[in-house]
This record gives sequence, structure tokens and C-alpha cells, in this order.
Amino acid sequence: MLDQQRQLLRITEPVSLEPDLATAACALAQIGEGSPAIHFDKVAGYTNAQVVMNVHGSWLNHALALGMDKDAPPRDQFFEFVRRYQQYPGELERVAEAPWQEVVVEKDLNLYDLMPLFRMNRGDGGYFIDKPCVISRDPDDWNNDDVENVGVYRLPVKGPNRLGIQTVPQHDIAIQLAMPRSAARISRWRSRWVTSR
Repeated sequence: MLDQQRQLLRITEPVSLEPDLATAACALAQIGEGSPAIHFDKVAGYTNAQVVMNVHGSWLNHALALGMDKDAPPRDQFFEFVRRYQQYPGELERVAEAPWQEVVVEKDLNLYDLMPLFRMNRGDGGYFIDKPCVISRDPDDWNNDDVENVGVYRLPVKGPNRLGIQTVPQHDIAIQLAMPRSAARISRWRSRWVTSR
């Protein structure tokens, strides 16, 4: 859709992870509200890696993602987003196979070899995976589809096969991760209270 609407800039020459990608991202920010997405076909050091940035980084791109005319004003986009949000949670569809299962790594996982990791901002302490969809479930109610959550979090790369997750207390996954510990604390507190009485 971005390509059809002339909102995708394709770079076919090889680029280096650093500083080329961060420099391109800064240049996109200078374009303003109509900045396109940018697609890098060739990343130095990788045989098949591609990087796409700024997919929804402008109001034009955001409108297209919502299926609206690219010139839709931000106000209209906001109300369309609200309309869709009010339809949450919608219908779930269970499938036996999904596109993300096309590539599965079960041993010798090395994120540095698999993905083109780079620092986007000056001062970034390391690499992170930006805008991944993280699926989480309530640990106390694992099989309940009504408490399944899909959130977008930054995942700092801590090592070749280790990720962190950056959440804030209001995020669903943070609430879910805190539940067992909170329940355990309440249980310990209750047992101490009963024992002391």
C-alpha cells in the first residue's frame, strides 16, 4: 500500500548498520509530516536481511495503515482509531499454522547473526528490537483467551540468546507478570497474619 501510494522509498544500494540506518531515520524526521517509509534491500554483512523504517511514522502513513485516504486529517484518524478501539476485543481466530512459524530456530540461537541489530539513537546503551508484537497471557489463567494480550514493547538485546523487556506498571504484560508475585506476597502475608494471631 505504501509503495502504491508513493509513500515508500526503496534503497537498493548496500548500507551499513551503523551509522547509515540511524542517519536515514534522522533524515526522515527532517522531512516532516509527510515522510515516507524507507526500505533497505541490502544490509552489509547479511545475505537476506532487509530493514524497513518509518512505516507508521507520519500522518500520511498512519492514515494508509487505517485504510483511509492518505490525506485524511489527524482528527479523522483519531476518531477512526477510537471507533476501532471500541470494537475491542473482537473475534479471535485460532489457526494451526501462522506466518511467524516459517522460520524456527531451536538451537544455537544467535540474535546477532539472525537479525540486523543497530542503535537508532545517540546514547543508546545497546541494541534493541523495536516494535515487536509480544503476546502474553495471564500466568494465573493461562488457557483463558479473554486475558491474552498483544503489546508492543522495546526488547533490549542482552546477549546472543537473551532479551529484556521494557514495560511500565500500566502495561498489561507488567500487570500479568506482577500477578503471581503479588498473589504469593498476599498469601505469605495472610499466613503470617493467621500464625501471629
